[in-house]
Amino acid sequence: MAFITRQFMRSMSFSSTTMALANKILIKHMTVISSGLMGAKIAQVAAATDHTVVLVDQTEDILAKSRKGIEESLQKVTKKKFAENPKSADKFVAKTLSSILTSKDAASMVHSTDLVVEAIVENLQVMNELFKRLDKAKLKNCTQKSSNKQKPRTRWDQR
Repeated sequence: MAFITRQFMRSMSFSSTTMALANKILIKHMTVISSGLMGAKIAQVAAATDHTVVLVDQTEDILAKSRKGIEESLQKVTKKKFAENPKSADKFVAKTLSSILTSKDAASMVHSTDLVVEAIVENLQVMNELFKRLDKAKLKNCTQKSSNKQKPRTRWDQR
């Protein structure tokens, strides 16, 4: 299953060649940088739809808190989705959580990913530092998207 949103498709050029290529993109492995509320939810949805996700943040404590929040959120979702079958709910939660890996080092994790999503604080200096570190990782065949609306378009955002 491909994980491509309408917003991603709209952000691509509208040429027929670009749209045809975008329709062929298959994303199975993604890295989400920042495990705050937005990053954790992006990771949860991706993992629940059979994607392997690496959730990256600054400390193990932050990552553990985010992972716990994802698990609690999944428990709420499964109460409704699997009301008739609690064993399936447990399997769904376990499978989803097993698809989420954590790391403190973004640059070392992105080399084998299909999509990098940054959901960090909206501070241009912090974001530019992150983009410089990711540029050094020399990502190949990887789509990179920023969740920041204030950030000026950069070479990183145009790949």
